[in-house]
Amino acid sequence: MAHSAGRDALPEAALAVAGEERAPAGADPEKRRRILEAAVRTFGRRGFHEARIAEIAAAAKVAEGTVYLYFKNKEDLLGVVFDESMDDVLEKGRALARSKGHAGERLRALVDLHLQFIGSDRDLASVFQIELRRSARLVERFSRSKLVEYFRLLGDVLRDGIASGEFRRGLDPRLAVRILFGAADEILSEWLLSGEKKPIADARQLVGTLLRGFAAPEDSSKGKTAAGEAKSRRATAMRREGSEISSKVSGANRPAAANGRNSPFEARAEGAKSLATREKSSGKGRSRPL
Repeated sequence: MAHSAGRDALPEAALAVAGEERAPAGADPEKRRRILEAAVRTFGRRGFHEARIAEIAAAAKVAEGTVYLYFKNKEDLLGVVFDESMDDVLEKGRALARSKGHAGERLRALVDLHLQFIGSDRDLASVFQIELRRSARLVERFSRSKLVEYFRLLGDVLRDGIASGEFRRGLDPRLAVRILFGAADEILSEWLLSGEKKPIADARQLVGTLLRGFAAPEDSSKGKTAAGEAKSRRATAMRREGSEISSKVSGANRPAAANGRNSPFEARAEGAKSLATREKSSGKGRSRPL
């Protein structure tokens, strides 16, 4: 799997000391930061199970024993990468969810945060999309804490949209949240495994597709749906057919001069008149009997 270094450092807030219990006496915050950055690169490129603390220490330019001053073991190190990275994302997510604007825009901003956070660094993406999921304990830790809050932020925005009438009343927020997350998660996994330069879709495309659904779009220039246009075409054809029938019927009842030819009744009358005239002329030429 191809990897690039991406950003060289995790966000400052993500790598800040989470609590005094994590930092030993006389701890060096810069040294701790280097260890976490080295862990992301090593886990992302070598894989969690194949990576060794000695490799992480070498990449961070510290002694192997120094790593254990800050972290209990390899799994603890991976968990801290996850926790502190997600803390930074959730802090930004809370601000986006509380911001002013339409629910659809806030929803797009939250999904964009997700896509940008994971999609900006293949090493970090590999840690989140692959390595974290190989540990049942970390998956449980992820699902019960950070993921729950991210889902809550998405759900709050969806409920705001339903209340304001922006989203349909019958929308189930719990289902919609999982559809949004699942789609974003799959887009990121496909990007990571395919080696493509960027994910197949951004937040605007993803959220826009889900909000519009798969139904045929309305034609804004005519104000009709595709189904409405088809119905209109059928109605026009029926009117045209009716007009042609009406023209034929009215044409049959027109006077001969207007119609260009005599009707059967007029032709019969003309024939009788002509016959009477000929008989009359023939009778005038005969001599009367004595």
